[in-house]
Amino acid sequence: MEKSTAVQIRYLDGLRYQHAVLAGLKEIISHEKELNRINVFPIPDKDTGSNLRKTLAPIIEKFPRWETSINKSSRSIADVAVASALGYSGIIFAQFLSGFAEGMGDYDRAVVENIPKAAVLAVARAYESLENPQEGTVLTVFREWADELEILSSTTNDFVLLLRKSLERALLALKETPQQLEILRKHKVVDAGGKAFIYFLEGIVHFIEKGKLQPVSPQKNQIYIEEKVAPEEKPQFCAECCVRKTNLDRPGLIEKMNSLGENLIFHGSSNFAKFHVMTGNPEEIFSSASQFGEVTSKRIFAFSPDLPTSEKKHLAFVSDTTCDIFDEHIENNDIYFVPVKFQAMDRVYTDKVDIIPEEFYQIMKQSSTPPKTSQPSLMDFSRIYEHLLVHYQSIISFHVSGGLSGTFQTALQAANNIDPQRITVLDGRNISVGLGLIMMEGISARKEGLDVKATLARIKKAIESNQIFIGLPTLKYLVKGGRVTKAKGVIAKVLNINPILSISREGALDPVGKTRGKKNLEKKILDMVFEKIRAAKITHPEVSFSIAVAHTNALELGKRIAERIKETMGQEVSLIMNASPVLGAHAGPGAVGVALLEISR
Repeated sequence: MEKSTAVQIRYLDGLRYQHAVLAGLKEIISHEKELNRINVFPIPDKDTGSNLRKTLAPIIEKFPRWETSINKSSRSIADVAVASALGYSGIIFAQFLSGFAEGMGDYDRAVVENIPKAAVLAVARAYESLENPQEGTVLTVFREWADELEILSSTTNDFVLLLRKSLERALLALKETPQQLEILRKHKVVDAGGKAFIYFLEGIVHFIEKGKLQPVSPQKNQIYIEEKVAPEEKPQFCAECCVRKTNLDRPGLIEKMNSLGENLIFHGSSNFAKFHVMTGNPEEIFSSASQFGEVTSKRIFAFSPDLPTSEKKHLAFVSDTTCDIFDEHIENNDIYFVPVKFQAMDRVYTDKVDIIPEEFYQIMKQSSTPPKTSQPSLMDFSRIYEHLLVHYQSIISFHVSGGLSGTFQTALQAANNIDPQRITVLDGRNISVGLGLIMMEGISARKEGLDVKATLARIKKAIESNQIFIGLPTLKYLVKGGRVTKAKGVIAKVLNINPILSISREGALDPVGKTRGKKNLEKKILDMVFEKIRAAKITHPEVSFSIAVAHTNALELGKRIAERIKETMGQEVSLIMNASPVLGAHAGPGAVGVALLEISR
């Protein structure tokens, strides 16, 4: 057995665990920029480090607490991580901590022989957090580390040796990740999540070798005591309505509703808003809303966790704000949105709440750096799911393509945590009006009287039958967002190449065409749309299409595309919309997208 030069550590209690974990988390956060730089999988959006910081910083802010039991302290840390988890990396890491806490059972102290079981549970929960776990990522590093713990635990009772030697095995696993994933090998990097885990272990090892780990004997006044606060009496209703007015004062309406109620769910555009808020006085909500514009579609919901199933509405649809759909569809149906956020000009904006597409493109013109998008957090999804389940028997939730954003994965994790039997989460494998067409199919199914199972089948079919063609006037914004290499951007600019992208079956951006010059871009997209429609009708003459057009602050282009489709194919376009800022941030102004949903009943 290797002799440790550090004082042997035979057990971990709650406070030791907290200090060690905090040391590891701080080490991760200190390497945020590097982790962002090497982030190329599963989405090359350069935000692994940022998402981990946002996930882990709340733990550092709230701990250490004077809790001497490792089962309680590990559970508390995991709960904070799960609540603040953001992005693939944040979710995986939070579930890892949660699984480890589960493995601590009811231990007050953990010895070396207790650790492998907890590590195995931690790895299992991390794998379960992803719909399609991939080897060559942090998951592989987790697993190799846990395997080494199992081997070492039979040869030592010293935590210093256990962690130092298992770190060596984890390092080897990280170095091998480029051999397991082609995209890592292509970019000559290791997996960013796996690298973060190495920093975590290095922080812990450095702390236990150099830090002060004296037995904990806190005074009574130092012991952390959970304050017991009498539960507040919650409002008994929720009020929901829509408000219409030209140049609607959204900030004023939001401020007013927040002052009168709780848990505001809000979705707005330049002349429209729909909101849902907890209140003890629904009529006061409607009366106050009328000061901002015409109030329509008023509804009052009973708010009670004990509400019988028979008194709940059947089904709510949830998407994120990358889904573009007309206000009229939002107003008259059980549709709710979890907003995406983005940062621009040193401020964080919430999509369709404190900013709308028209305002976004003005900011984009003024900003010297492109806006940085940020998906909804686990807390954002959990809040809306838990709230809606009080009113609805079931939720169908579908989201922007999992190959473009971690939003779908976050939604899935939230649903699994809350009630996977009543919440179905789907990868929409689309964006903007492509998601809008899927939502319209769900609405149509409900209006036809289909039950939840049949409605879900209709939506799944719409996802499979939906394709979008996106024409870009420049690759500049995709390069700045890390989706395209600088070399490809330079070549495209020099050769005056304008790409046409679609979304592959795996949900990633897929080049499907290109033109030389912007003037040819419109014609090429239309040719591809017409070819798809004609080919489908040759095989299935009875097939029809639902078509939608999205543009990034290029309304005349969008209208022109829609008119050509009508003239050539005799087909009305269902939607023409200024695209979600998420699409705009990556495509840039002047882009256009055409979504086609093949319909065969």
